[in-house]
Amino acid sequence: MLMELQSTVDPSMPYRLLLYQAEIWRYLLRNRAAAQGEGFSLPVIVPIVLYNGQKPWTAARRLRTLMPGERAFGSELLDFEYVLIDVERYTEEELLSLSNTIGAVFLLDQTADREQLLARLWKLMGIVRAMSEDMQSQFVNWLANIVSLRLPPHAPEVGALIEDLKDKEDGMMGLLQNLDAIRRSAMEEGIQLGKEQGLEQGLEQGLEQGLEQAALRMIRLGLGDEVILQATGISGARLRELQRLASAQ
Repeated sequence: MLMELQSTVDPSMPYRLLLYQAEIWRYLLRNRAAAQGEGFSLPVIVPIVLYNGQKPWTAARRLRTLMPGERAFGSELLDFEYVLIDVERYTEEELLSLSNTIGAVFLLDQTADREQLLARLWKLMGIVRAMSEDMQSQFVNWLANIVSLRLPPHAPEVGALIEDLKDKEDGMMGLLQNLDAIRRSAMEEGIQLGKEQGLEQGLEQGLEQGLEQAALRMIRLGLGDEVILQATGISGARLRELQRLASAQ
């Protein structure tokens, strides 16, 4: 298996894979003990591209399609097609239905923010528990790195979560508890932020409405535009709108 990992689209991919295969064959043949009387053969190589970029993969998958006019030729042209695994194009349902380590890794690798990562971790708990002990250990070591990158670095719960992930004895139980703590913390954070933003927005709106009311009173008192603009700080366009409103009343 020849696995090439890509985060960007490379139009020359079939050519690159051809060079890699040729070098693998060259290395193996150079180091293979000469066997007198045996026929010459090459080991099978299956080229695979694992792509996790955000944009769809648009590069050619067959070597001969890189050659202009290739349709005028038959099987005499050198050709092969690589396997493409486009991680970002799998849906969450498809990856969860795989119920294996690869599906779990792909699913978490797609996550872009904290909330999505936490939600998907919860959905994967059954799959993680069903893994073999060795596979589970490898998975949680990888996951610890992903978690440390995707969650807030200074949150105290994150440190405990990563430690639990690396704990082979009761890491999964601690993971569940700390995931719950982080989700509650995120919820409280969102509520507090909403309150602060609402208060700030309310104060701004109240101040703006107060200034416009003052400008309306000045208009009715017959004060000049310059005086009103300097006193209230409203825009000239808004002053004209208020003047039309005052004249219509």
